Amino acid sequence: MIKSRTIRKASLLLLLASVMLSGCQWVQDPKSMLKEPRLSTDKANLKSIIDSQKPEGANIIRPRNADDRSTIRIADLNNDGKGEAIVFYETPDKDVRIHGMIFKSDGDTWTKVFDFDGEGTQLDRVELVDLTGDKNLDLVVGYGSNDPKLNKGLVVYRFTDTEMVRMFEQPYSQFVIDDLDQSGKNRLFILNNRSGQIPVLFSFDYQNGRMVKFHEVKLSSNANAYMNMVSGFISKDRKGLVLDADSGANYYISNIIGMNKDHMLESLLQEGLTESKWGGIKSSDMNGDGIIEIGIPEQPHGWDLYQSHEIPYFTNFFQWDGQHGLKLVEKQYRDHMDRFHLTFPKSWYGRVTVDTKSKKDEMLRFVDLHTNETFAIIRFFTPEAWESYKEKWTYLSSFGDKIIGIYSKEPLNAKQGVPKIPELDKSDSDS
Repeated sequence: MIKSRTIRKASLLLLLASVMLSGCQWVQDPKSMLKEPRLSTDKANLKSIIDSQKPEGANIIRPRNADDRSTIRIADLNNDGKGEAIVFYETPDKDVRIHGMIFKSDGDTWTKVFDFDGEGTQLDRVELVDLTGDKNLDLVVGYGSNDPKLNKGLVVYRFTDTEMVRMFEQPYSQFVIDDLDQSGKNRLFILNNRSGQIPVLFSFDYQNGRMVKFHEVKLSSNANAYMNMVSGFISKDRKGLVLDADSGANYYISNIIGMNKDHMLESLLQEGLTESKWGGIKSSDMNGDGIIEIGIPEQPHGWDLYQSHEIPYFTNFFQWDGQHGLKLVEKQYRDHMDRFHLTFPKSWYGRVTVDTKSKKDEMLRFVDLHTNETFAIIRFFTPEAWESYKEKWTYLSSFGDKIIGIYSKEPLNAKQGVPKIPELDKSDSDS
């Protein structure tokens, strides 16, 4: 029991360290255009000033779709060498629920210069980016509601010393801002899901003092709703958009959209190439090579007669091949609860399957489908049982009162998941 408590306490310390590292509430965004203000007051004083300026009963909020947990952003919005602080708050009992405040520093203290009303009931996204090409940052805000089926509302604000202007407004389901043709100029790309109609992707450009629709393209007729859109490199030297959609009855599809030499949008994949069942994997730069991958599930050989929730699916990650197809760059087994990822060596491609006696939350045996030779085994151990195996097995993750380990005949790239452990009981905490 002492060893069991020691393992569980060690896991708890790892988890607490992770929480502490992710708990920072301050961000400087974007890095390339941000200038640190010269302040005699510290950030705690700034937060105190913000708290004094928000209405009684209001809550400081952060964007729902954000990679960080920041509630206060500091950036030089008008390129004058001094930082502005941007913060949003919520008044749940008021007709207008979402609001924003901007504070300016004179080098000694912060002063509120603008208080503006938002839209909707949720703060969806906040971006600071130069959309006009004048080297000043524009504040791009997405407002949403509690109904995921409804389009959200995008507002682009321009900040000057004397005014806060709503420069552009447009409904959206997904949006990204990027310089896809690498011309040095950002464009806004908005995707709208339309009930009973083919989804449409729009590109907007800043011309003659205003944002104008530059081009539009209809997307897949098989898509019900697009749930993800990311921008970035789709090959070593070309940028594009990758979109993932629900196509009904647990089927999913992805699109890759690029810009041609005339800056027009064009689909780069053959229709139906990415259709898959039981997928729903969001495209991203999964392996850190700077290129976006599309994840498509694969049912292991021999599992045809099993229920879908029993099947230990593989995930194949593909990149655009530069023509109209895809190339496989990585094959993985991804735990259905995201407790660990296992990347297969290329020598396993075309050979690996999972023994049908395997169970996803107990034991998985990866075998050669031709010879039944064991490649690797993943098992879920009690802490006591793990003590007998830990010298020869590799630790993957902890979950509840189980420790997940792997044994392989050759070195494997296995990514640990997030440890999840139960609360310590009194006997643990007293020892």
